[in-house]
Amino acid sequence: MLSEINIDPNYLITDTGTSDGTQIKYYYEKKWYKIDRYGGEGACEELASKIMELCGLNNDEFVHYKQIIINGKLGCVSEDFLSEDERFITIYRLHLNTVGVDPAIITSKMDYDDAIDYIIQFVKEQTNIDITRYLANTFMLDSLILNEDRHFNNLGLIYSKAGFRTAPIFDNGKSLFIGNSRYDSTISIKENKKIAFAKAFSGSFSLNRNYLEKHSTLSLNLPAIKTYLKSKDLSKETIYSRLFQLISEV
Repeated sequence: MLSEINIDPNYLITDTGTSDGTQIKYYYEKKWYKIDRYGGEGACEELASKIMELCGLNNDEFVHYKQIIINGKLGCVSEDFLSEDERFITIYRLHLNTVGVDPAIITSKMDYDDAIDYIIQFVKEQTNIDITRYLANTFMLDSLILNEDRHFNNLGLIYSKAGFRTAPIFDNGKSLFIGNSRYDSTISIKENKKIAFAKAFSGSFSLNRNYLEKHSTLSLNLPAIKTYLKSKDLSKETIYSRLFQLISEV
């Protein structure tokens, strides 16, 4: 049974947060609430959080989401990962503010490996932070859940008077074919996998993952993930059965 909450519209923060549409978001009592746009995002967020927990990431390296019902609609909730003296800046905004150009415009003209190296070097020069492990862990997760929304606004850093640090991994809801209108439940998951495309570098999840995999501290514990998935209802078409099928093909 999912917990429920009713939030006054005065706490509405934005309804233009995604790359391909709108998602209703609230900020209330130091927590973020997001209502599903396509249906399933909240469940995906909770599942991604569980995967990162099972695969050995530290608690501060990813956002912990929980699926709930918000104003009668499915969604998810997470704690604010910023303290009062901290601010979040996306790689998109950092690049636009310093170079004056959307990073996607520059990286789209490069090979994927050169694009990844360019962003790592750019962030290092601007903040003195090495985001190699951060990207490696993110790509490792995305290659498993097929996150199709990892654009430059979903990658970022936190800054304060003490300096910069990488942000926790967040915004994993558009995964496992959620929001992908081409997904066909009547064909195999192997065939469906061909229609899932990565961002923000190569369209291939495996190329992004493999390039930095040696730097990842997120080790895909497939047996533990399978055990967790078996605690869910795999008898029908759900994100849990989709992921179980994907893992079973590895």
